[in-house]
Amino acid sequence: METIHTFGIDLLIRKCKHNKKQGFIYARITVDEERAEISTKEKIDVAAWDPDREIVKGKTIEVKEINQHLDDIRHKIRSKYRMLKENESLITAEKVKEAYEGILSCQKGHTLAELMAYYKKIWETKMKKGGFKNYKTTIDYLTKFLESKYPSKDVYLAQLNMEFATEFEHYVRTCPLKEYDPSLGNGVGKHIQRFKRILNWGADAKDGIGWMKTNPCGKYSCPLKKNKRKKLTFELLVKLEQKSFQDATLNYVKELFLFSCYTGFAFADVMALRESHFEWDGDDTIWCRIYRAKSDILSPIPLLKDAAKIINRHRNDEGLGYGDSIFKRLTNQFVNRCLKVIQEACEFDIPLTFHVARHTFAKTVALKNGIPLETVQLMMGHTKITTTQIYAEVDEEKIISDMSGIEEKLAAKRGSVIDRLSNPVSLSA
Repeated sequence: METIHTFGIDLLIRKCKHNKKQGFIYARITVDEERAEISTKEKIDVAAWDPDREIVKGKTIEVKEINQHLDDIRHKIRSKYRMLKENESLITAEKVKEAYEGILSCQKGHTLAELMAYYKKIWETKMKKGGFKNYKTTIDYLTKFLESKYPSKDVYLAQLNMEFATEFEHYVRTCPLKEYDPSLGNGVGKHIQRFKRILNWGADAKDGIGWMKTNPCGKYSCPLKKNKRKKLTFELLVKLEQKSFQDATLNYVKELFLFSCYTGFAFADVMALRESHFEWDGDDTIWCRIYRAKSDILSPIPLLKDAAKIINRHRNDEGLGYGDSIFKRLTNQFVNRCLKVIQEACEFDIPLTFHVARHTFAKTVALKNGIPLETVQLMMGHTKITTTQIYAEVDEEKIISDMSGIEEKLAAKRGSVIDRLSNPVSLSA
């Protein structure tokens, strides 16, 4: 539906501060009762101005030239208004003024589709395949949104505003790329986050490409909700260890999951493990040293016996030799599908995904057993300790542990106070 605006141009006089008999001519732009003014740089006697006809009175050559200049200004302002209307911009008086003054002209040459294509070209080679996958999905959403909303299937960067961001968020919520996989909750917020990062790159003249002066959607907010990290309790972890399946694949996936529970490795790291990643100390400690796939940080981890047993069961599998992967390769999607079957068989309320194993290592295996936060950060491969702190939330089990023995301590202190009150110490003269 086409938006209808009230639009008007008025010429008026602003008297000079130091000489009230003279004044400058201004062009006032009005769009939907919003006003913006432009100086015509013409200075005349106030008495020579005709406010009804909005022209300078007189028939001299100089007066005719001024009036012609004013007509040219009117015509140029109207043409800029039409240009914004044709481009389907959100039109305001200030936008028309900026277009007249040429502020938008430097931005008109680049479109959002051009920015997305260029961002993909530069960053797809810089980022790892898995890391850029989500950006490709966001770009697909933006492309579909442009196709559905704009006849040209594109917009100039100068047209972007908070309304565009609002409409894009609504589109992501209501028009999933795959009907069976809608983007909900934090998924929507992540798409908005990546959309803003692409615009920031386009606006940053130092670290980006400087196609815009500022990010017009930079202040748009779609906050992410903090979800409590799901993990297995130690009781559930033991229950899973004891569970056996007739299907060899389910048993293998269970082993992969348990290995991550005792090492904190992400799925990509588990699949990448090779013989060369392991070292043996003189005290028979087995060290696993691997650069994490996501953060590229070296994570040295002394293997717990439970993890070492799993390694030894699979490193001797037929067909594996030095330099080859320790574990038979599977896809993350396939493993997570198997984990859903395992979850139902074990009657767990917690939805099992491979990432739950990583959370279980951080909280249940490490932090709850006295491993310092800084050590957990290093083993998890986190670049910031604030990421590790997410796993250190207080739960009921920790409250009970911390409160253990407090009644005895209070009783002892109470007895000490009563004893002092009953037997006050007298001061000798």
